[in-house]
Parts: sequence; structure tokens; C-alpha cells
Amino acid sequence: MIAALLFGCNDEDVDYSKQIEGKWLYTQLNSQPILTNQSSYCEYRSDGKEVYATGVQLDGDNKTWVENSQFKYNVTGNILSISGTDANGKHNDIDIEINSVDDEQTTQTTRKYMIGNVEVSDSGTYSYKRITTDFSTQFTGIWYGKCTTSGTTDTGYHYWEYFTDGTFNYYYQDSEGNWIKKSDNEGRYFLYGNLFVSNYTNDLITGWKSKTYECWIFEIKDKTMTWTALRDNNKTESYQMEKVVAAPQTK
Repeated sequence: MIAALLFGCNDEDVDYSKQIEGKWLYTQLNSQPILTNQSSYCEYRSDGKEVYATGVQLDGDNKTWVENSQFKYNVTGNILSISGTDANGKHNDIDIEINSVDDEQTTQTTRKYMIGNVEVSDSGTYSYKRITTDFSTQFTGIWYGKCTTSGTTDTGYHYWEYFTDGTFNYYYQDSEGNWIKKSDNEGRYFLYGNLFVSNYTNDLITGWKSKTYECWIFEIKDKTMTWTALRDNNKTESYQMEKVVAAPQTK
């Protein structure tokens, strides 16, 4: 009886095709936390389609977050095979070994990664967290708050207004204290469990218009929301804000 308990289950008994279905958020590389802006998302649907979302470098000055539904997948044993066209219009063929998968996490290693006719070297072990909660209802609305990172130069308050269709407005104060609604902000955000991603133009920071994106891990308790992110040099950035009933009057 003990032998049956010890040896009665093996990889052949695991239906990886069913276990891998669902929504997943990339969180670790080689058992170490990734920078928050390196996050990516994938969803394996029951119809064999994979939806993938990640940040893409457009050129030297511009990058953006994109969602891509041009991939298909299948599972043979513990090998996950993915094929499709990426955001740059290039064909991808990927074979991934599923090392483990359960209700909370999957770890994977890449066995083959081809972009067109070029093989990409990839020896890392990737960890993904399963997404089971939708925070969109709590997230939408108007938030008022500020950066809480130690030593920040961004000491002013801001308003963010998030709509159910994935668009948003951002409000800041000018040097005279007038509230300004930023007209050119790319106006799009994405939620993947407790990961929040926004596309925007960073001309307020750099002085010229270039596209960029930011990823944040958020937590909502009652009407208080906090954002945190691991940045370069293991620096942690943070914001805290309160949900309010109205956006500011703009000039």
C-alpha cells in the first residue's frame, strides 16, 4: 500500500494541457524576483490560443506595452509548444518544458526558441504566478495621491482617472497651482491580477514626446491604493493614493 502511494503517480498521470490553462504573470527568473517593468502576461485558452502581453522597444526613444493574440499552443506530455507572430511581425516557434504546475505557480525552461530562422539562446528558469482575481471594479474611478519613494523629487500631488474601457486621464499642477489634464498621455492601461501597466508619453519628464510604459504591483484596501515597483539597482518606488468622487477643475 505504501509503495502504491509513493509510486502510483508520475508525469504520465499529469494532464499538463489542462493544468496550464488560465492566466499567468511572470514574476521570477532563476528563483529571483524580476524588475517590475520586465513583467509579462500570458493566457492559455481552452481553444488552443495564447494571449501574450509584454513591453516592446519600438526604437531608441520609444517603447510600449502590447497585447498579442496571434499565437497558438499545444501540449504534448510536459512540452508546451507555441507558434505565432510577435509584435514586430516576426514568426516565433517556441518549445517550453513545464517543470512544475499547480493552482498557484508554474516553472518552465525553454528548450527551443526560434525567431524566424534565428535561434535565441535561453537557459533561464521562469516562474509564473497564476492569476485568479479580477480587481477592475475596485481599480476604476478617480484617485488622488503622491509618490512616497524615499528621496523623491516628485513631491506634488496628482489625480488619475481610470475608466472601464481601459482609458485614463492624468492631472498635474503647474507652477502656479493650476490643475492641468495632460492631453497627450497615450491614454491606455492594463490590469493583470494585481499588476497594473500604463502606456503614456513622458514629455513631462524628458521635455520631448516619446512613448513609454510603467508596470506596478498594486494593493487596494477600502479606498486606499498603493503602488510598488522594483526598479534598476534594486530600488523600490512607491505611490499612495485615495479614491475620491471627482476630478479637479482644470484651467
